[in-house]
Amino acid sequence: MNKKKIIYFILLALPALIYAHELILNVTNNQDNTITVEGLFDTGELTPEAQVRLEALNTGEVLYKKRLPQTSKLTIKIPKEPYQIVLDGGPHFQEVKEGIAPKEGFSKNITTNKKEKKLSKSRDEDDEYSTALIITITLAFLLLFMTIIISILNTNKLMSQLRNSK
Repeated sequence: MNKKKIIYFILLALPALIYAHELILNVTNNQDNTITVEGLFDTGELTPEAQVRLEALNTGEVLYKKRLPQTSKLTIKIPKEPYQIVLDGGPHFQEVKEGIAPKEGFSKNITTNKKEKKLSKSRDEDDEYSTALIITITLAFLLLFMTIIISILNTNKLMSQLRNSK
């Protein structure tokens, strides 16, 4: 009986254990033509070694690229052209935010979006369904089919016992 309880608990807790944490990108304007970029997961865990990139919106050119230190915070000089901030935490973890303009504004304006394909996109935009959701639904169907099979077996067993008792 205890084994069954443990198995049920594991099956019920599995989706919560599989739940993938999400990357959070915080950008703060320091009001001195610099920004502070901070990366962390929604669990509060820091993201040291995640890569921070500033990409020009005009050309897709990488204006700045560096890994986060152990504090998961970087202070960066604001570029003079429109840009986006990309925090790349590895596979399935990438966040993108629009860059903050310097005090005097951008010196270059966006002319065309021909090179937009070169720009990074947030990885959650690509995934229609999260891995945790897919695994949870698969487990739900598996448990449903197992319940139906066990129900059929128990019904057949009861029916044969009723026939034998007569």
